[in-house]
This record gives sequence, structure tokens and C-alpha cells, in this order.
Amino acid sequence: MSAGTNLVVPVVLWGKSAPTHCISCIFLSRDQRTLVTGCHDGQICLWQVDPDTLQMIPRCLLVGHTAPILCLARVSVVSDNNYIVSSSESGEMCTWDLVDGKCREVVKLPYVHTNMQAYHMCGSDDIRLFCNGYYAEVLIMDPFSLEVLFTLSSRMSPDWICALHVLRPAKRKDDVILGLTTTGMVKVWTLQGNESKATEPHYEHESKQIRCLNALSMSCCGGNQRTVVIVCAKYWQIYDAGDFSILCSVQAPRSERWISADFLSTDRVIAWSDEGKGYMYKLPAKKLKGLVFSSVADNKEFHSAATESDTPFLYCVLAVPNDRPMSCPPAMRYHEVSRSGKVQKYLLRGDSDGAVVVWNIPEVTNSQLAQIKQEEFDKPPGMPPTMSTSLTKAWAAMQPSPVGILDQLERGGTPRVPLTASMYLPQQSRLVVGREDGSIIIVPATQTVMLHLLHGNHQQYDDWPPHQRLIGHVGRVNCLLYPHLVHPRYERAHLVSGGVDFAVCLWDLYSGTLLHRFCVHAGEITQLLVPPNNCSTRVQKCICSVASDHSVTLLGLTERKCVVLASRHLFPVVTIKWRPLDDFMIVGCSDGSVYVWQMETGHLDRVLHGISAEEVLYACDENTSTATAGDSGLANPAVHFFRGLRHRNLSAIRHATQRGIHQLQQLSHHNQQDGSLQQKGRAMPLMIQGLRTNPKDPESHILCFDIEALIVELLTEEYGAMSPGSLEAQGLINQSEYEKVFALTQSASPDAGKKIAGILAKMKEGAETMQTKIQAKAESVGLRASDKSSE
Repeated sequence: MSAGTNLVVPVVLWGKSAPTHCISCIFLSRDQRTLVTGCHDGQICLWQVDPDTLQMIPRCLLVGHTAPILCLARVSVVSDNNYIVSSSESGEMCTWDLVDGKCREVVKLPYVHTNMQAYHMCGSDDIRLFCNGYYAEVLIMDPFSLEVLFTLSSRMSPDWICALHVLRPAKRKDDVILGLTTTGMVKVWTLQGNESKATEPHYEHESKQIRCLNALSMSCCGGNQRTVVIVCAKYWQIYDAGDFSILCSVQAPRSERWISADFLSTDRVIAWSDEGKGYMYKLPAKKLKGLVFSSVADNKEFHSAATESDTPFLYCVLAVPNDRPMSCPPAMRYHEVSRSGKVQKYLLRGDSDGAVVVWNIPEVTNSQLAQIKQEEFDKPPGMPPTMSTSLTKAWAAMQPSPVGILDQLERGGTPRVPLTASMYLPQQSRLVVGREDGSIIIVPATQTVMLHLLHGNHQQYDDWPPHQRLIGHVGRVNCLLYPHLVHPRYERAHLVSGGVDFAVCLWDLYSGTLLHRFCVHAGEITQLLVPPNNCSTRVQKCICSVASDHSVTLLGLTERKCVVLASRHLFPVVTIKWRPLDDFMIVGCSDGSVYVWQMETGHLDRVLHGISAEEVLYACDENTSTATAGDSGLANPAVHFFRGLRHRNLSAIRHATQRGIHQLQQLSHHNQQDGSLQQKGRAMPLMIQGLRTNPKDPESHILCFDIEALIVELLTEEYGAMSPGSLEAQGLINQSEYEKVFALTQSASPDAGKKIAGILAKMKEGAETMQTKIQAKAESVGLRASDKSSE
């Protein structure tokens, strides 16, 4: 991992509890060595698989999506190509490297895909992604660049494409795309391989209305391309691809809904339901008679041979014994993998508990089917899963178990308290952690990391490292803020916390005392923010707090009172933007509405909806650089003065007048102050970032070690401990080089690593030269002594 030009090594402290992983989609690589599971929280987990035993170990957690993962697909026709593509509910698409977990490409499209089918088109060197979802077209994309190559449009009854399948008919060199709309319109596109955006639009060649609404999936049989299975929630049906006439249908089991289905062979179908069960069916022989070798001419004779009593025969159920109810439908997928010349068939399932279940589907002969049918079971025989695992089982099997950042507080039978919020203070090298019981723990970060990562005598101490406990909240601590870390205009000793008890607490970081308790909100505090530096002087000493009652406040830390209360929002607040040039605080809500508040007067300026609201939020992002230009970018105090007159707000009139005088007084030396703030800060050897994959999970922590900054820090301490001129006296470095090293240790520039490496090389050469001289002198002295003894 690298940040800019620096090498950063991350280490994760997960804690005793496994992260929540509610699986939404599942995928198995072609070499059967990597299983990929996407979850509703936006993370992707990579599992290392043993192809022989199917045993799995969670190897990597990929964090990048901000919405639930809807579909996964492979990238290349090469079996050892270790790349996949993921798509989320917000239109994000990422290409991931399965070896090191890096994201190679990412885009955000105005399309939400519900299905991605990887297919090797004719005339193409690699795979193309055929995507359908909440839009009326079919998108064909490059999986590496994530570029839309061309689209397939509808001429007749355009609507969302809910099911899609791509195939290449036998003895033909073109590709056929079967699409099914939500209203039941079947569409057929034929591609020659030379399509592009320049040749658009590409309309369907055939279309037909069938009685199939809101289909979930569609799949064509590989051995018999004249049979197509279409799955709806209440039934799945077999269709003749020649004229799309229905051949047979199967209703969903009681209290269950179908999710999808696929062909095991030309006469076998496997379907799975939202209860996490798989059902294997034998299709009726009369329905399939002649289909494999028939043509369109004998289609009429084939259909006349069918009878109404011919229904598919259920001969096996794939289920988990004693399976408990799940909070959401599981993600299931059928995979065929060719290994050692033999095709292996798997049914994969991932559920809301993070458990992965795999069934290895055996071959069932016709004689075995006949025996099952003769025995007339009340219920078809069931087959238990071949393998079952979960993140919880993997956590329990680890020896030693994963450690957390505050495990030292749980010694001696102390009950474990989940961590809910954390913040690292690099200047003080202290870690502030909020917990479920309302307490806030402050520990020295370096000693805490040593306790968990390094072995030594310090692990035997019961009271090491020392910690500080702040008691003031009643219930969970949701968020923490150290304003001085954002901007030095705030007091260095001020720490702010927000909890589930509707309160915002102001603490003295060094003495641990509670300075003030703000009780303004009527809901739990969800977020704490710092306003921009170029706001009015009245707002510059405030912090912004957001609560679950849809209210937003500006709390004055110096005045110890609420400056602005914005509480007219009808929906939850999702974003806060700033327009300091106009003295506006922009509040965006979950329904898309935007509220514009005046920070100086505390009045609601206007409420926007639709495109106007989006334009205002976009304008705030565009003017971010302008808003941080300094005091010269502040809104004219006269504007606030007239606003105060209009609203009859004496406090606003007084603050506007004082601010105008303050601007005139501070205008002369503003440039010097601004230049001092723009100096580059020194890189920190250690940064600690809290990580929570789900709001219900205790917080984990990522330790980021900056190697260059760590070397600079070590050199600084080493040279600080030496007496002046010690290196020069030994001949290892001259005065000018010592000054260079000391200067580099004081400023961690991006190329400092190269310069330090050069100076260290010179020091090493000097040390080697000195050692050579000493050895030569010792040898000469030894020779002289031997000569004298011989005489």
C-alpha cells in the first residue's frame, strides 16, 4: 500500500468478534481456488479454497463500494486470470485483482446493474460484459477499462430488461442475445462482432409477448439450445426457443419463492428458493423427445405429443439440516467447473450470517431415478452440503485469536465492552476510544501497539499501558471530534463527543474533566463536523453536530451555547455542505431535498427539491477551493447586517458590525498568517484509523506504518541522543552532511527517502573505510611485534 510516494504498511486489529458479512452475491473462480462473496454493506470477501476438499479460509476483505454489491463476474477467458468485476446498487463498478486485493479500475455510471454475464463475443480477443438492470437497454462493456462499448436498444415496447442470456447457436458465427422485459416481452438481438458506438442504434430483430411478468432469470440449455428456463417468483417454466411456447411449469413450494434456476443437463434442472434450498428436477421425456435433433419443421408434431399430466419430477432436495430462519434471502449460484477433464457441478450459497455452503452435485443415473420414483417417498430425499463455513467459525479456529486495540482492559474476567468510536491524535500520540457503555478511554498509542504486536516483558504488566477514563455519557458513544486537529483556531485541550443520550459533551483532554454538556438535540448524535476556516468569526469557534431527529446545530465551544439550531428537516440528514462566501450552511436530506440555512442569523433561507437541489450541492463542491481562499473570501459583513435588519435580529447586527471592524484590523497581517498555515506538516510514522463494516459491529482498527516517516523519526532520535560532532570525530560524516541529515529529519519531503538513502550510503562507506584502516593498522602492529619476538 502506498500513499503518494511513501510506502505505507497496514496492519488490522480485528478484535475478538468477526465482522458482519451479510452476503448478497457469490462467485467461484474457474480454478476453484478463490471464492468471492459480496455483502449488503459494500465489502467483498476473498476466500482461499482448497480445490480437493473445498475447505475455505477468509483471506482478504476488499473495501471500496458504498452500497450493496449486486453482481460479480469474471474478466478474462484465461482460466488463471485473477480479476473480477463487481457492481453495486449505487452504480459503482470496480475491477479487482484477486491476488493482492487492489482495485485496478473504478467508475460510477448512471446505470444500476442487476445482472452481469461474462461472454466471449465473436471477433473479440477477450470477454465482454453484458449488463442489464434498472434501465431499458443492454450494455456491452469492457471489463478492464469499464467502458461502455455499445448498447442494445428496443424498438418495440421498450422497458427494463429483467432477464438476459447470451449464446452462440451451433454452426453459426454470430451471437444471439435473449432479453426479457419486466412486462413479458421477449427480445432477440443478433450480433456479428463489428458493433460499436458508431454503428448505433442496435435494435432487436425479433420480439414476442409471453405470459411472464417480472422474471428473475433466464437461462438456455448448453446441450440443447431449443430449451429455455425462465424463473419468476411463483413458478419456473420451460420454453421452446423456436417460438417461445411453454412446455412445462413448476410452482414454488409452499411459503417459498424461486430465485433462479439452471440446466444440469439436457433433461435435468436445478432451481433454488429464497429459503436457501435447491431442488433438482427430471424433465418429462415426452416434452423433450426429439428436441435435441429436431428442427423447426417438426415443431408442431413435437408439441402435439405433449399431455397435461407430464410434469417435471422432483428427485432430490439440497438443504442444510436444522437451518434456522434468515433475515434476508441468501445469495445462491450454480457453477460448472472443468477440472482434470471432468466437469464438476456446484451449488453455492451465502447467507445473512456470513456462512458459505457448498453442495457438490453428483451424477444421478436414470436407473437411480426410476428407483426413487418407485419407492414413492412422501418427501424427496435430501442431500446435506459438502462443505459449510463462516467468518465466525474462522475467527473461532484462529490460534491465537485476533486481538483488539483495547484487549488489555479485559483481563481478570472483566466483561468485554464493544468499541463504538475512535480517533487518533498524532501530535500527542494518543488514541481516544468511545465504548458501548458510554465511557471514553484514552491510551498512549505507541505503547498500546507494542502491547499487541511485540513480545516482551511489558506484556506481563497488569497496569501497562496507563489509560484515562472519561465518564459522562449515558449509553453508547457514537462519534468523537478533536477540533484542533482539523484547524489550530480551536483550543488544544478541547475534545468533543456525541452519544446515544442526545448529548454533545465538551471535555478537557488533559485533565479529563467534563467542561460542558450540550442538550439541544432530541435524538442520538450521529456526526460531528468542523465548519470551514473562512466562515464568520461567530461560527469559527463552533462545531456542527447532526442528530437522528433530523436536526443540525452549530455549538459554540467558547460561548458554551447553541448558536444555530436547524430542526425543520422532514427526513434524515445525509450531507452537510458549506457556502462561507454567502454565509450558507447547506443541509441535504435522504429524500433529495436541500435546506439552505443562514449561519449568521440562523434563519432558513429556502428549501429546494429535484434538479435545483442537485445543482446547489454540485455548486458547493465546485466552490470548495474558493471557499478556502482566506478571509478575503468571506461574505460582506454588510450582507449580514441587512439580513439582521430584515429579521430584526439584534445579535446578528452586532456580530456583523464586529466582524466588519475585525476584518479591517486583520487585513494587514493576514497574508503572513495564511502563509504560516500553508506550511507542510510533518508526516506521521503511525496513523490509526477506525474501521467498521456494519453499524452493529464493534470497531476494528487499521494501523498504518509510514516507512519513510518512521526512518526519519528514528534518525531524529538517534542524532538527538548523540553529542555534537560525534560522527565527525569518527570520520563517518562531515559537518555539511550532518546538517543535511538533520534537515531531512525535520521535513519529511516526498523524496526524502532517496536523499536519506544516499547519505546513509556515504556513512556506510565511511564506516567501512574506517574499519579497513583499523584492521590494516592492527595487522601492521602485529607484524612488528612478531619481528621483535623473532629477533
